[in-house]
Amino acid sequence: MRHLAVLAAVVALAAAVPRERRQALPAEYAPCRGGKGVCVPYYLCQDDTVITDGAGIIDIRIGGPEECPNFLDICCTNPHPTDTVTPTPLPGYQSTCGIRNTQGIDVRIQGFTGNETQVAEFPWMAAVLKKEVVSGEEINLYLCGGSLIHPHIILTAAHCINEHQNSGLRVRLGEWDTQNEYEPYKHQDRDVQQVIIHPDFKPNNLHNDYALLYLSTPAELSKNVDVLCLYDKPTFFNDIHSCVVTGWGKDRFGKKGVFQNVLKKIDLPYVQHGECEKALKTTRLGAFFKLDKSFICAGGEAGKDSCSGDGGSPLMCLSGTGTQYVQVGMVAWGIGCGTAGIPAVYVDIIGGYYWILEEANKLLAPAIIDEYWQFF
Repeated sequence: MRHLAVLAAVVALAAAVPRERRQALPAEYAPCRGGKGVCVPYYLCQDDTVITDGAGIIDIRIGGPEECPNFLDICCTNPHPTDTVTPTPLPGYQSTCGIRNTQGIDVRIQGFTGNETQVAEFPWMAAVLKKEVVSGEEINLYLCGGSLIHPHIILTAAHCINEHQNSGLRVRLGEWDTQNEYEPYKHQDRDVQQVIIHPDFKPNNLHNDYALLYLSTPAELSKNVDVLCLYDKPTFFNDIHSCVVTGWGKDRFGKKGVFQNVLKKIDLPYVQHGECEKALKTTRLGAFFKLDKSFICAGGEAGKDSCSGDGGSPLMCLSGTGTQYVQVGMVAWGIGCGTAGIPAVYVDIIGGYYWILEEANKLLAPAIIDEYWQFF
């Protein structure tokens, strides 16, 4: 996982010749167009002009005729600025659970060919990491996904962290592209202080695959980091076209699958429990297979599925408000990835709502817990 770079100040340098100022190109900005242009992060260029006031939305087309060294850079006419650029502080942020930034924040990227999300489109998405020291250097190893349901609490799958509870866990919030450093807002890393796993979790079949991660320091809610709504009633499952799953997992099952750099999203239909069980019986699970009540299902469309590495990532559906998303599931397991007629299996978050609430109350008593994720 990478570290987000803070936009460096551009400093004007005076040349030796009197009354003539020559500007040194900052080291992180590569030249292009024979020196007439400069490769800047995509969100700093609009209509071929470098943005200096932070305003505007751009259309970036990746892989254009004048490519820059970095995947998310764009060649923009060098303005040779003479003043130091000071970032504008963010105004006070008002948190509302489940608000999806469909257009991204401050920028909208066009030209993606896959299912890439916009920057901070799903601000509750979390990456669960394991801290390790290699050759004297601390690194973060990606374990699975998760969702922020309270500034202090991450909801994830027990199977992801069951064997790593004492290994030093960390959570990254506000992440988007894991291999580049050009998001307009910095991610937040938080160490995990306490792990709570459902007492009836069964590692062999993943029944009751619930886990809560209590952060040592609460997340700072902002444009790119916010909470996801929870609810205890499945009143919106009828709208099967309004559910989506996100994650950085592999694009296919097996050795040929590769993890994704940019956070991906897939729209999936909800599948009734009985129909899902019936479909799964046609696989190697056999005709006697019983789908546990702690699971729900979604998907079953060819080429559209969550996959390896997506464990713990949220499955969300649009609530009755029409503006907020509620977490209904969490990636658990499947038979292959994206097989037509075979849905994927998710942890039933609505069914586990009261366990989540009870454990959250224990972690944060006497604070009011569910005010963060109520959407009505």
